[in-house]
Formats: sequence, structure tokens, C-alpha cells
Amino acid sequence: MPGPISDGDARARTLFDAAFDAIVTMDSEGRITEVNAVAERIFGRRAQDMIGQDLAELIIPEDLREPHRHGLAKYLSTGEAKVVDHPLEMPALRADGTEFPVELAIRRLPVPAPPAPPLFIGFVRDITERLRTEQDMRELAAEQAALHRVAALVARGVPLREVVDAVTEEIGRLLGAQTSNCIRYEGPGSAGVLGGWNAPGVNSVPVGSSVRLDDADTTAARIYRTRQPARLDSYEGQEGELAALLRDMGFHASVGAPIFLEGELWGALLVSSVNAEPFPPGVEHRIAAFAELTAQALANAEAREELRASRASIVESANAARRRIERDLHDGAQQRLVALALTLRRASALLDKDPAAAHDALAEASDGLDQALAELRELARGIHPAILSEYGLPAALAALADRVPIIVDCDVRLTERPREPIEAAAYYVVAEALTNVVRYAGAEEARVTAERTDGYLRVEVADTGSGGADPSSGSGLRGLADRVEALGGRLEVRSPAGKGTLVRAELPWA
Repeated sequence: MPGPISDGDARARTLFDAAFDAIVTMDSEGRITEVNAVAERIFGRRAQDMIGQDLAELIIPEDLREPHRHGLAKYLSTGEAKVVDHPLEMPALRADGTEFPVELAIRRLPVPAPPAPPLFIGFVRDITERLRTEQDMRELAAEQAALHRVAALVARGVPLREVVDAVTEEIGRLLGAQTSNCIRYEGPGSAGVLGGWNAPGVNSVPVGSSVRLDDADTTAARIYRTRQPARLDSYEGQEGELAALLRDMGFHASVGAPIFLEGELWGALLVSSVNAEPFPPGVEHRIAAFAELTAQALANAEAREELRASRASIVESANAARRRIERDLHDGAQQRLVALALTLRRASALLDKDPAAAHDALAEASDGLDQALAELRELARGIHPAILSEYGLPAALAALADRVPIIVDCDVRLTERPREPIEAAAYYVVAEALTNVVRYAGAEEARVTAERTDGYLRVEVADTGSGGADPSSGSGLRGLADRVEALGGRLEVRSPAGKGTLVRAELPWA
């Protein structure tokens, strides 16, 4: 180790000032003897203002000064150094009195002759940025862990309420807030509280309650207006019922992010604090990731509900079809077959006594048999039309068009047959749509088209009737949608009031 740095040694001074760390030398009395340029910069003092000053008074916080002096005195009396080569993290003082974290290592400098007093050199590194980076990494790790826990709940398909409770607690704890809520907008004037979390002893708006989104400039109102994450650093001076309620509950600041469902604003996640300090900048954007997971949970819940309703609709449709077949058999073919059996018994009884009457009874039975066969064919057509199986979709749709009491223009452009389930679904889409045209639309004509396009079989039924068809009104369109979607297709219904109806089904060809 070289001796004390001299002002006259230009080369040593250049190396001294070129160091990345602050360097401070100190004599046995704790007075600064030399500093480099980095020390001037990080402590905010000029070299001439530091040299000769007590190091403890100048750059060490008050509560650490005595331990520093005690360590120096112990070393001078015993030769035992508390700090030699191992860096120590501690706070240091700037000229303006602010503290900042440093990493400090102190070594003893050799002296030319033993009687000379010892000198010490300290290497000081400002670690503010390093600690900030480490804190950012810890916060990021905590945020990713929280997102992972919520995502796992969403992936498992747990009930929506459980997801909302988890999301609100995770973001509340993550951001150091005292309460968090998930709200659903009920319109421009109000919102319902769907779920929430609050720290022990902190009030919160009750779950299930409704709050007014009046003209006050609250976080919830800002999100509704802008569709963007928002923040409010203080409720003081804010007017309106909701702002007054939150202020009375002790809240000072809040941040939040919107929840979108199928591209439309659905609600928001809100986080509030009772502390006087506002949330750090950018916190509202960190909530957005949790809002997206909440939206996914909502979409999952909606999909499960639609699936449940679809399954229930399919079951009900099957039950209704069985009841219709049973009724048609009982009221039609079964009755005719019973009558036919009675007629045949009567003919048998008359055969020897009155051959002419027996002949008439057999003719009557023959007519009844023809009628029974016709009714059975009609019933079978409703289950699966024979013409569809034998001749394909163009012939089956043409037959449908011929049977309805309105003019139907049928345009089917197919050069090959699709798979049987796809063909049958297309047939029943057209059959149900034409039935609805006749029963409800009041139209005098309709148009049926079928073609293969982009890997799909597309069938359309359009009319010029009254419009206003509602797939959920029990007109059979809901059942058609279930049938089409079960095959991987999609059903679209356009029916503006007074402008006719278009029913379009697209079914995967392959």
C-alpha cells in the first residue's frame, strides 16, 4: 500500500481522482486528511471544506458517531480493528443533511517510521441505486408471485367470488394499502361493490352495496369517464356523496384500473389508503395486470354459465322432441293402427257371414294403412328426412322450399356433399328459419342460399318480414345455436325491427 497521497504527486492524484469509489483518508484523531473527486460529489462538499474536519461530525449520522469514535480509540489502544477488509453497509450524510446508503471499507495505511501516528483510508461507495434495484426486484418478484397465485385460481375455474376475494387481497397487500375493492359499473351514475378486502380495523364500503358515481372527481368516476387507469392523491376538497363517504371513512388516496369484458368497460379494481402520503407513481398501471385476470375470471364464469344454459337447452330440446314424437305417434299413427286392428277383426268376423261387408272392411283397412304409413313417413321426416339421406342437401332444401306457403328462392351451390352431421345441421337451420318466417315474420317471400366458402358450409335464410327476432325468446333459434356450436360452427342472427331477418350458420366442412 502506498503512503499518504501528496498534492505534489500529480500521477498519484490522477489515479486517486479516477477511482470509481469515494476515497477518504483520516488521521488517528479522526480528522480528514484527503478526499478524492468522487467523495466531493457524493457528499456534496468541496475538498477544502472537508480536510481537517472531524469525519464523524461531517459524514456520519449522529447515532453512529460514538460507535465510530469508540472503534477508532479501541484500535489505537489495542491494535484490533473492527473493520478491515469486509465492506459494511451504513447510512452517510450529505452536506444538505440528507442520509443515503453507502458501503464502507476501512484499512490502515502503513507509515514511513513506527513512531509516526497511524493513518486510515476509507473506500465509500454510494449504493442508493443498487438498493433501489434490489427493492424493485423484490417488488417485481412479489407481484409476479401474486399474479401467479391469482392465475392459478382462474385456471382452476374456481367461483368468481373466490377469484375476486383473492385479487382484492393480493393487490391490497402488495401495494401496502388498507383496503381494495372490485366494483361493477351499473351505468354512468352508480356502481355495485362486487368484492373487497380491508386490513384489520379499517373501514370499507360493504360488499353488495351500491355507490353513486356523481359529479365528484373520484378514482371510480375517472376510470368510468376515461376507460384508463386513474389515481386520486387526496380526497380533501373533493365534492360529491361518494367522495364525502370515503373521506369520512378515513381514506386519503386511491388508485385503480378498469376491467374490460369482451371489449366493453365492465368494472374496476380500486385500492385505497388511509395514509396521508399518496401512492407511488405508476401504481395504477401495476393493477392493470390483476384487472386482466379478473376479466378472464369473468369471461370464464360467463362461459361456464353459457355452457350450463346450453346443456340445459339441449336436454330440454331432446325432452321436447321425445314428447312431440310420443304425442304424434299417439295421436296419429298409433290411433290409426288401433283402428286398423279393429277393422281387420271386423272383416275377419264378417268373412263367412257377409263377404261383401268383409270386402268393404278390408278396403277401409287398406286406406287406414296407407294413411298410417304416410303419417309415419312425415314423422320420420321430422327426425331425419329420407330425402336428405338419399339425395343430399340441395334436394332436401328444395323440398323444404316447396312445402312452405310463401315464395322461397333457393340457391344452393354445392359440388360435393359435406359430412352427415354438418349436412343435417344445415338442413335443420333452414327448416327452423323458414318455420319462423311463416309463423312470425309476416313475410311473403324468403331466400335460401348454401355454399362452401373458406372451409365452411355457409347457409343463410333471409326474409323481408317484420324483424325483431330474439334468439332467447323460445323461437327455436337457441336450440339451433346449440346444435351449430356443438359441431364447432357459429350461428348469427340479424333482425332489426321492421327490416327483416337474416339467419346465417357457418359449419366446418372438414
